[in-house]
Amino acid sequence: MPEKLTTTEIMIHKFEKVMNKYNAWEKKPRYYGTRDLLYRSEVHTIDAIGKNNKINVTELAQYLGITKGAISQMVDKLIKKGMVNKKMVSDTENEVSLELTEKGALAYRGHEEYHKELYTEISEHLVHLSDKNVETFLDILNVLENFLDQK
Repeated sequence: MPEKLTTTEIMIHKFEKVMNKYNAWEKKPRYYGTRDLLYRSEVHTIDAIGKNNKINVTELAQYLGITKGAISQMVDKLIKKGMVNKKMVSDTENEVSLELTEKGALAYRGHEEYHKELYTEISEHLVHLSDKNVETFLDILNVLENFLDQK
């Protein structure tokens, strides 16, 4: 006879299962109003630049929580796709600001619309939950996040 799982084991198993499905879903590239398939990392870089016009590479790396090297590679990909421009800020070639092109701005708006539709659809599935249930769910997520922060 299989041993009975604890509530914590059941919760963690369900959390892992949901995260695995979410991660697989997020890995798929999508169209955001242009003919270019964009991966999550690309569209979130576009989103960050769109929200922080004329941001520099160092600030963008801090904003996204990734290395400057990773940002430089991502920006180069987005420049090749015609979505981002680099502008010199000073006489030295070390300081550049990043701006979205028209195509990049279109992808930025498409990404915002994608999230708006996604959140609306998810909200329709959560409408039956009470405020207390939502508060409890957020408390559980905070406990898990704090636990992982300590590890």
